[in-house]
Amino acid sequence: MTREKFPVFKVPELMKGIFLSRPNRFVGEIEYEGKTETAHIHDPGRLTELLTKGVEVLFTYSKGKLKYYIKAVHTEDEWVLIDTALHSKIAIEVFKFLPEFSDVKEIKKEVKIGNSRIDFVLDGIPLEVKGVSLVRDNIALFPDAPTERGARHVREIIENNGIILLLVVRQAKSFGPNWEMDPKFSNNLSEARKKGIRIIPVQISFDGRTIYYEGKVPLSSF
Repeated sequence: MTREKFPVFKVPELMKGIFLSRPNRFVGEIEYEGKTETAHIHDPGRLTELLTKGVEVLFTYSKGKLKYYIKAVHTEDEWVLIDTALHSKIAIEVFKFLPEFSDVKEIKKEVKIGNSRIDFVLDGIPLEVKGVSLVRDNIALFPDAPTERGARHVREIIENNGIILLLVVRQAKSFGPNWEMDPKFSNNLSEARKKGIRIIPVQISFDGRTIYYEGKVPLSSF
């Protein structure tokens, strides 16, 4: 089944290189124009299935300490965004496509709720955004590394009757929690679903230049 694509926004000034290694979770070594360069990796997840030696990456110049900043990696014939700093910007654009948010009048960013800072508050309703880059057997799974912070965010969403928006950045047929990687987060997400918290996974794709919204992704059994 082919989904209809709706352009969200373009990512400008991209260069292409080859991924070499990841000395630590925020630094990657890439080959560009015959030289080994260092590049920032914003996604703190493990990205084990994506960041393998020899894969192509797209990157820009960095405004931080490192010279470059990795935006996407190529795998299985698709470009996968790994710049989690874009999630908030993508989410704001995705709101426009979802009927759940058609009447929203006020959007606040980065709001402290309980012991957490939640990504958005929409007309008084907290909404947390998570990016999902791990896919196995066509099922998008989150997280790809243990996340105490993520588990806490879900708890705050439950206690404040909020919303969880999941940006699935690889092609997938359904979404579910990664029980094997993080039972605590997965239990919290399962509890959220049982209590009627809105959990909205959406398909996001990237063609190497433009980010697209492709509709909702069904929830798996959990």
